[in-house]
Amino acid sequence: MFGYVRPRRDLLGQAEQEDYQAAYCGLCRALGKHYGFAARFLVNYDMTFLYLLRASAGASAQTAPCWCPARVCGKKNCVLDPQGLSSVAAYTVILCVEKLRDNIRDESFFRALPHRLIAWIYRRAYRKAARVQPGFAALTASQLQALHELEAAQSPSIDATADAFARIVAGCAGDSAPALRRPMEQVLYQTGRFLYLTDALDDLREDCARGAYNPLRFRFSVREGEMTPDDLAYLSQLTDSSVNLAGAALSLLPAGAHTTVLENIVFMGLPSVFSAVKAGRFQAGKRMWGRGQQQKNDENPKAR
Repeated sequence: MFGYVRPRRDLLGQAEQEDYQAAYCGLCRALGKHYGFAARFLVNYDMTFLYLLRASAGASAQTAPCWCPARVCGKKNCVLDPQGLSSVAAYTVILCVEKLRDNIRDESFFRALPHRLIAWIYRRAYRKAARVQPGFAALTASQLQALHELEAAQSPSIDATADAFARIVAGCAGDSAPALRRPMEQVLYQTGRFLYLTDALDDLREDCARGAYNPLRFRFSVREGEMTPDDLAYLSQLTDSSVNLAGAALSLLPAGAHTTVLENIVFMGLPSVFSAVKAGRFQAGKRMWGRGQQQKNDENPKAR
């Protein structure tokens, strides 16, 4: 469920593009520093958005050229924000490993084998991250269990299932400054709701072919993996509502160093991604590992 929260780079200025890229690379570096080289593969666009949101109230953090394993003979500019990036790195590891565990629970034994192997690779990183953010680790596990129970019951309620996931995303604001926590939670909750609904639509055809649970299958009339135009229009209204509510909450946060990038992601990036998903022209890096999501394809999802 990673890869949907990305900017429209073609609508960003050069300074904002560099700001976003430095945050992405800074998170990658922090993952490697705190959780080992393999953790760098967990970096993704969605958690870069989380870092920018959490850091938005302050001034721009210092940046510096850092060694990049993807660029053997060169360096990339990285944000140097030890405290802010370490928190987001812990959230990233917890979310990714818990998602793997959820996949293991949902899949057959043989289909789950790759997930089991990858989860085993990250077992120590997860234990360390859970010690850093124990409350978030507990919240994520409990909400995924609630989501699993809804799926097992084949719940037709897209509100209940989206809420279970959105609460996890909102939990990423748990250790933010008290004055900023409420609007930040609302930005993240509505973003999480958008994520869940968009991912459900993106997976609908595959889930129908496999007979896997997808809330859209049980809520709407779906034939051969396709929703009717009226149902698709209704789903679009739900995601538009989440985007608007996330934008309203974002406006309650003080303007800061990353405001332009955050507004671009919420008001331009999210709608563009959903439009591309709706048109069948988008795949959000199903491998879940951020380096597998080619950033050159990020500039305009509609052009895919």
